[in-house]
Formats: sequence, C-alpha cells, structure tokens
Amino acid sequence: MTIPAPASKASTSGGPASRAERRAQAAPPRRGGSDLRRRLLKTVVPWALSIALVVATWGLTQLEKDEDARYDPFVTRAEVGEHAVARNIAVTVTDVHAARAVSDGSWRAEGTWLVVDLDAASTQDQFGAALRVTNLRIGERTYSATERGTSMRQLPLVTGVPQHGSLAFELPEDALKGQATLVFAENYDYAADGIIEIVLDLDDIAVEPEVLLDEIGWAE
Repeated sequence: MTIPAPASKASTSGGPASRAERRAQAAPPRRGGSDLRRRLLKTVVPWALSIALVVATWGLTQLEKDEDARYDPFVTRAEVGEHAVARNIAVTVTDVHAARAVSDGSWRAEGTWLVVDLDAASTQDQFGAALRVTNLRIGERTYSATERGTSMRQLPLVTGVPQHGSLAFELPEDALKGQATLVFAENYDYAADGIIEIVLDLDDIAVEPEVLLDEIGWAE
C-alpha cells in the first residue's frame, strides 16, 4: 500500500500572504493624525502667545497703577460751611466773595479777585503746623493765594483752637465762571498725605465792587 506524501507547508517567502499580512498591506499609512496635530499647533500656538502677552501687559499696568496709588493724597471733600479734617489740619470755609478790588485796610488792589473767608486749626501737632498749600484749581490751571495783604496764607496753626481770616486769589478777568476747587494742605509735597478740597460753583457767586479781607483773629 502506498502512503501519500504529507502536504508541504506554504513557503513564507513565496507562498500566499497570511491574513494579517494582507491587512497590513491594505491599511493606509497613518499620517492624517500627525498632520492634524501639526496644523492645530500652528494655529493655537500664536493665539496662546498673543493671549499670554496681553495678560502680561495688563499685569504690568496694574502693578504700575498700584505703585502710583501708594503716593496719591488722601482727599477730604467738603462744601462751604462744612468742617473738614485732613490729618493735622482742620478747615471750615465760611464764605466766598468775588470782587473787582480787595483791601485789608492798609493795602488795596484792583483786578479780578476771589476772596475766601475761613477758620483753620491744627488737630494733632502744633509744632510747624501751617496752611502752606492754599490753592484754587479752575480747569487745568492752579492759582495760589496772593502774598499781598494780611491773610491766612502760611499762618501758623494752633491745635484745637481755630483762627479766622481770609485768603485772596487774583484771577484772569474771564476766570470767574464754571466749577473751581479750593485745595488746602499742611505740606507742599502732599503725596500720601491728607488734603482738603472744597468745590465751588463760580457762576453762583455775585461779583462785588470791593471786598475787605477779614482781620485775623480767633474764630467765634
């Protein structure tokens, strides 16, 4: 009896391909995911950098604002007739006049004048206390009280005992209109210090022919 020869195995090199090999050959190259990631990175990275720059710029701006705010004065705002206190000074503006001439009894000057009557005292320390800053702001301009005549300008203050007197501001002829602000401070450099601001409506102040400055004395 003849025994048939066993079937020979298919050669791995030249025989028919296996199922796994056929799947591997049929599968397309996997490049789509990488290309998509590259495109996303090209789009997202510039936006992320731009946002980071904006945030960093905003942060620097806030730091600069905070640094400047450390030196802003502490402002006490009041109206005519109101008692206002800022650290070591207390001021009450009792009346405001506009005039074409001012006098203190021995000195007289014509022009355009704003005269402010006020009470002032120190609140804590009498040593060196004075109204060194007595300014009037109108728009972007600032006027200092005149040195002429007898006035409260730079008058030494007494703690707890108000003195009364006047301040006079010489102004341009057309300046008596709109809003103005009186500024009082103990020190010329009032960064991070207390100041007093009194807002005035110049349109409500009638212009008088002449105003006499109040004599300096103890307030009533």
